[in-house]
Amino acid sequence: MKKVALVAIGVFLLAGCSSPETVTKLRLATHDSFYISDEQIAEFESSTGYDLEVITLGDTGGLTNQLVLTKAAPVADVVYGIDNTFAPVATENKIVEDLVPINYGDVCFNYDIDWFDANGIQPPTSWRELGDPRFKNLVVIPNPTLSSPGLAFLATTHAGFETSAEVFAYWRSLRDNGLKTTSDWTEAYFTHFTRYEGERPIVLSYASSPAAEIKNGVAGSAALRTECFRQTEYASAVVGGSNPAGAKALIDFFLTESFQSQLPWNMFVYPVADVELPQEFAQFAAPAESTIGENLDIAANREQWLTDWQDVFDN
Repeated sequence: MKKVALVAIGVFLLAGCSSPETVTKLRLATHDSFYISDEQIAEFESSTGYDLEVITLGDTGGLTNQLVLTKAAPVADVVYGIDNTFAPVATENKIVEDLVPINYGDVCFNYDIDWFDANGIQPPTSWRELGDPRFKNLVVIPNPTLSSPGLAFLATTHAGFETSAEVFAYWRSLRDNGLKTTSDWTEAYFTHFTRYEGERPIVLSYASSPAAEIKNGVAGSAALRTECFRQTEYASAVVGGSNPAGAKALIDFFLTESFQSQLPWNMFVYPVADVELPQEFAQFAAPAESTIGENLDIAANREQWLTDWQDVFDN
């Protein structure tokens, strides 16, 4: 999932056309991977009469936490990008209305094909192998305590082993093998991944990420597409927002074929609607072959998982 920073946008094309009583301004809070084209903004505004302002609030964790901190005076009317790892936080704190699925992505490890070819090392075939000495100091992930992909990885490991003892043993094998953690996905992928002149050829990312690494029809990276974690992103009206009607209109727009069909290349995620994937995604960046962990009770286990992870990596 390629992360494309979006500067907060305020568009006010229709302000002069409405009465003082009509609320035309619509504030969308989202994460820094969100992208919507100017053409799509114009399409939404012309069809609804709303003026869209996009407010980016960091990654998924930052987005959720900011909405919690500002719930007494909401900074947005609608939110896009809270996923199933952070949804329990949003619902427990009563910051969202109904969560509507908009897209999904499969969290899994990616590796740099060229790096492994150049170094004569066989790449991994499963995340279960990453504690092997041949991958020492080669793996980077976003910190599970700070990022949704990292937390998704913890869910994957708990789903992949029968006992907590096995989970902890696997985590220790990663620790002892030089696993690097970063503050967020962007740092892991664009600073430390060898595709971007970093030092780590294996990165926790998404099954869709290899689509971003295609050059002249040749894949530069590949995903380990079994036993991944399916991450669903939602949109919702924000509780206490000033424009609930506009929030509904925008959520409806997110589900249109016009918006859904652009999701793969705009945000490197898969649409929830039944639209055809681009050929490059179908060939090099298809959804995972198998997923695990989505059935776990993340809300009930989240804090304990994070405490356990910190205990392993602090000792």
